[in-house]
Amino acid sequence: MSRLLTKIYLFEELFAALQAAFPDEELWVEAHPLDDTFITLPSERLRPVVQLLLEQFDIYHLSTITGDDTGTEIRLLYHFWSGYGLTLCIRLPYANLSIPTLTDLIPGAAFYEREIQEMLGVTFAGLETPGPMFLPDDWEGGYPLRRV
Repeated sequence: MSRLLTKIYLFEELFAALQAAFPDEELWVEAHPLDDTFITLPSERLRPVVQLLLEQFDIYHLSTITGDDTGTEIRLLYHFWSGYGLTLCIRLPYANLSIPTLTDLIPGAAFYEREIQEMLGVTFAGLETPGPMFLPDDWEGGYPLRRV
């Protein structure tokens, strides 16, 4: 049976579990309007945190992955939902636009990862990519959602 997130559940149990799992990491937590909480973490912690969400908290609904080019880096937002929003924020420097895929943990992530790969140029290590999703096969215009 899935446990729905509530503000109390999120801030007490979930954050305590993250702190216990990664005691040396400084995690940034921000409350956002409309029942969402952002947690910013290093890219190498994404998979372990998602595994924790799946295994300990039965949070498996990945609504989408969005990304944006801030002008200094690419920011990826992994939006989870379980009665309350939880967004994992990952910042990737232009020099290292690579992160492991989540498709072995959440198969539905493939669609979102392919879109981010095509539009922002982020490589998802381990993602099988059969070809462009939105852009024409002969597209030569770079990554449409990048600032540069």
